[in-house]
Amino acid sequence: MAQHGVEINALEAIRKVVSEINLQELKGVLTYCLPNPIAFRQRQTVMSYDFIAGGMNRIWPGKPDGSLTEQMAYAVWTNLIKDNVDYLIDFHTGRRSAPVWVFYEAFGVSPSVSKEVADKAAHMAQVFGADLLYIETEAYGEGKTLRGVAFDHGIPSIVVEIGGESHFNREQIAIAYRGLINTMTDLGMIANQIKLPKKQTIIKWIADRDKITARAPNGGIFIPTVKIGDRVSKGESLGYIYSPRTFKKTADVTSPQNGLVFQIIENPVVVAGQPVISVPEIIEDFFNH
Repeated sequence: MAQHGVEINALEAIRKVVSEINLQELKGVLTYCLPNPIAFRQRQTVMSYDFIAGGMNRIWPGKPDGSLTEQMAYAVWTNLIKDNVDYLIDFHTGRRSAPVWVFYEAFGVSPSVSKEVADKAAHMAQVFGADLLYIETEAYGEGKTLRGVAFDHGIPSIVVEIGGESHFNREQIAIAYRGLINTMTDLGMIANQIKLPKKQTIIKWIADRDKITARAPNGGIFIPTVKIGDRVSKGESLGYIYSPRTFKKTADVTSPQNGLVFQIIENPVVVAGQPVISVPEIIEDFFNH
C-alpha cells in the first residue's frame, strides 16, 4: 500500500489485522510493505523530486539504475515479491465519495498468464467481499502496474481501492479489514468465517474511457441528479449545468451508455469537455447465500 503516498486507508485495516493475529496459529506468511516511504512522509502522491506521471504504480518492476522511484520499486520487486509471494493485494484509494471496489484481470488479456492464475485472481476478488468488482477486459496500456507485473509473473493479484486520499474512512476501513480476514481465511492462513455481501456486481473496465464517460457540454456549475451506485440507461439525464452569472440552466449531461454510476466529479465547477461522471457497463450481478 501507499505506492502513492497519500493513499493510506489500508494502513489502518492492516494494523488491525496484524494486531489480532495469533502467530502460533498463523499458517503461512503475511507480508506488508510501504514501497514508497518518501512520498508517504511527504504526504504526496509522488515524491517531490522524482515526478512520474501516475507515480510508482506505472514503472514496475523498476530498474536497478533508474530514478529513485524506479530503484525502490526494483528493490521491492526483487527482494520481497518476485519469487517470494504466492498471492498479492495492492491497496490504493479513489475519491472520497467512491465505494470500495476490487480490480482484477480477465483471462486472456495477458497472453502469458494461465487460466489457473486468472481464476485464482477472480476468486480472490470475489472473496475479498466488496460490493463492486471491476474486471479488466482489455490491456491497461498506461504503464506497468504492480498488479500487472505480478500477474504476468504468475502471481494471482488484485487491486483494492478504498475511499479517498489523506484521510481515514472508518466504514471503508472496516470493509478492507473484513476483506483481509476473508482472504486469509479462504487461503487457510487463519481460522475464521468468510462474510460476503448479499449481492456483488461486476462492472467492465475498457481502455477507451470516452465510451463510459459523460462530459460537460460547456463550462459552469455541475449539479448531479444521480448518485453513485445508481443504474442508468443510455441517454438518461445524469445532471445539469447552470451559469454562475445568470443561474440559468445551460446544458444537460446524459449517460453515454447503459451502466452503473461509478464516479461523480467532486468539484462542481467544470469546464467544457471535462469528465463529470463515469458509467461502466454492468456485466453481472450475483448473489451470495
